[in-house]
Amino acid sequence: MADINPPAETSKPKGRPRSEDSREAILLAALKLLVRDGYEKLSIEGVAREAGTGKSTIYRWWKGRGELAVDAFFAAIDETLDLHDSGSAQEDFRAQIAQMADQLRGPAGRAFAAMLAGGRENPAVAAAVRKRWLDPRRDWARMRMARAAEAGQLQPGVEPRAALALLYSPLYTPLLFGNDIPSRKDLDACVDLAARAIFRG
Repeated sequence: MADINPPAETSKPKGRPRSEDSREAILLAALKLLVRDGYEKLSIEGVAREAGTGKSTIYRWWKGRGELAVDAFFAAIDETLDLHDSGSAQEDFRAQIAQMADQLRGPAGRAFAAMLAGGRENPAVAAAVRKRWLDPRRDWARMRMARAAEAGQLQPGVEPRAALALLYSPLYTPLLFGNDIPSRKDLDACVDLAARAIFRG
């Protein structure tokens, strides 16, 4: 007589697949080298050596160092964009700039600077950084500044594009020159100065 009882299920090994661990090790190695050496010196060979894996394993997931650098950077940073709308444009810009500073302070900021440099060499890197980081924040800033103008919250004669450049320069300029994001105290002082020139009240 045939056995009608189903066979016992074979227990599956617990834990993450080795391929997932290997992929994470590669991303961490790429981020480390991106922060330490910059995009120009980032190489598949160097990442493979740092991660303790073979180049063929890296090429299984990424076509080249550009794609790898993009994934390594965005795996390490919070892309969340909080759309602040308190009714006060000045307070909304303060909150957003403080949030971005927290996201980019330290190694993440140095990796971001390396990505900007890489974008000058690799259009695909530039497009990814623009689409996933710069454009969403720029679009929000332009929209919020336009609404501030409509609400009469800007000083007379303020040009919105110049106002945005003044607000965000203390955040991005240090990174472009190889420095870290300013401390919260120093950044607040810069925003205070800009705010007095831009906003009423």
